[in-house]
Amino acid sequence: MTSHYLLLFLLSYLCSLSSSTPFPAHQQNLLTTLFAPDYNPLFIPVKNASVSQEVFLEATLQKIIDVDMDKGIFTTLVWLDMHWEDDYLKWDPEEYGGVDRLHLPPSSVWTPDIFLFNDITGHFEDDLKRDNPFLVVDSDGHVRWIPPLVLKTMCDFTGNNQETQQCELKFGSWVYNANQLDLISKISSMDLEGYTSHPVWDLESASVERHETKYECCPESFVDMSYAIRFQAKSVWSFI
Repeated sequence: MTSHYLLLFLLSYLCSLSSSTPFPAHQQNLLTTLFAPDYNPLFIPVKNASVSQEVFLEATLQKIIDVDMDKGIFTTLVWLDMHWEDDYLKWDPEEYGGVDRLHLPPSSVWTPDIFLFNDITGHFEDDLKRDNPFLVVDSDGHVRWIPPLVLKTMCDFTGNNQETQQCELKFGSWVYNANQLDLISKISSMDLEGYTSHPVWDLESASVERHETKYECCPESFVDMSYAIRFQAKSVWSFI
């Protein structure tokens, strides 16, 4: 009798597992529903037009790759950690076999048109918009995207490598004003958890400031997030 009840328990447990396992068919059904003709990745995904799209932006400095004092070029490896809410990418996981998360190429959904204002390569946007790595979409509409980027920025160095140098990375929307898209940082500095030290340059600080600026082109303000990276050449004693 005991073994009979144990068998029934195991069967019911296995059935519950199979019913909650997301199958490709459920994912395909969900994709078909989400990306119906109503969804357009070109438009900000807010259903209330009077509300700005909030994008939380944090930058993780992984490495200072190169400092060209003569040309004023600063090369870094940075991970941009962005997340926002998409009003059109929400669903009930119970209706789709328990699927509560999707991994999608960035080109398939709306992403903020983040621009690096002091980029010198001319292809920052192309590097950012690559479809690898994928972004993550949760059933509550939360979208998170963390693209790794090698950045080359124009900086005004002092010309004396014994002095503290500073270079700014200025990110912002090229098209949307502050009433349409708002950039928010929850921390006051760059994330340095994964930072790898440079053999020549010592990192002193990497602070962040949010600005709202009006330009001659437009009456509205535009938001930017600026990261000031301060560094100095290592002492000769550090090489001994």
